[in-house]
Amino acid sequence: MGNENAIIRLTNATLIDGTGRQPLYHASIEIVNGRFGTIAGHGITRTDHVSITEIDLKGLVVLPGFIHTHAHTSFKFMQNEPLHGYHTEYLTACLAEGITTVRDEGMTTSATIDDVIIHTKGLDSGAFPRMITTGKFFTAPGGYGGQDPIGVGSVDEARLKVREVLEQGIHCIKIALEDGYDPGTIGLPQLNQVLLESICREARSMGAYVSAHVTSAHNLQILVNAGINDAAHMIYDRLDDDLIRQMVDSNVRIVPTLTVLKMFQDKFGAPLLEQGLDNVRRFVQAGGEIGLGDDFIEEISPWYRLGMPWEEIRLLGEAGLTPMQIITAATSTGAKICNLAHETGTVETGKKADLFVIKGDPLTDMANLRNVKFVMKDGRIVSGQ
Repeated sequence: MGNENAIIRLTNATLIDGTGRQPLYHASIEIVNGRFGTIAGHGITRTDHVSITEIDLKGLVVLPGFIHTHAHTSFKFMQNEPLHGYHTEYLTACLAEGITTVRDEGMTTSATIDDVIIHTKGLDSGAFPRMITTGKFFTAPGGYGGQDPIGVGSVDEARLKVREVLEQGIHCIKIALEDGYDPGTIGLPQLNQVLLESICREARSMGAYVSAHVTSAHNLQILVNAGINDAAHMIYDRLDDDLIRQMVDSNVRIVPTLTVLKMFQDKFGAPLLEQGLDNVRRFVQAGGEIGLGDDFIEEISPWYRLGMPWEEIRLLGEAGLTPMQIITAATSTGAKICNLAHETGTVETGKKADLFVIKGDPLTDMANLRNVKFVMKDGRIVSGQ
């Protein structure tokens, strides 16, 4: 859109705007300079613009671009080989299926923060989703978190390292508090309460969020007390009702990654899924907010695939979430988890024009999300059409 007065107008749409409100039928959605303009129940004539490109959607459904809040897309191991850069095939598939923002939840190779920053800035914004990266894990020296995590042993070191990586361009801090789940992770050093609080406090002072790798209830309690913003997994044991209330009151969100529990159960016989489903069910019923994410590392059939995390969506439904609740998790709550709620996650005036258009009602059948007609990011059609 070279002319700053030019607009795109989508007409005759069924709009599911990401807020959880009921759909708006026969909607008109205007897009000006990459952002949403006027949104109304019927088309509006705008005579103050020089040119209008009108797209009649003829009843197709418009949703905000989905936000995948837990994937590993760069500087990781694939088939035991290190990947230096981004898994672009995965990102391309995500964008084509309606995912316009991905939060990368931590690099696991020995690459540097500078490496991930350079590669993130080098991504073609029109070819891939918007990337939110946590960089390396923060842990105790020698602790859990991939091949070369950031080990901190003092309050001053914790504050310095948090400030350093955020100033380099990392968007979100990832910390780990893990007792271990296999011989290679059991008994590793852990961050103490004082250091966890220092990391969270320093990140908050710089306007950044803290996401936490955690798999047990007692560690989640420590992390919530320390001031995290989200738990990157649903814990494997029972989520206590008192802790649920504390998390709801403190706006601490969860990315359940139920796909991980299903995979562990299917592959190794670990009876984790039933408890995970129950935890999600009670958390959401109590008013807790969840995001969409499956901890994608590489394509492992049948649990993980390139693109939309369909198994995670199915499992959220199995946990009792309605289609509207799942859509809200993948849009407005995802934006909150990524600290982007002011910019994306809902179709609202002033926000970035990220959306995808599908045929069929996802509220009656979530499989209709597969019927993607086109995807728009920052007001540009980047896939389909």
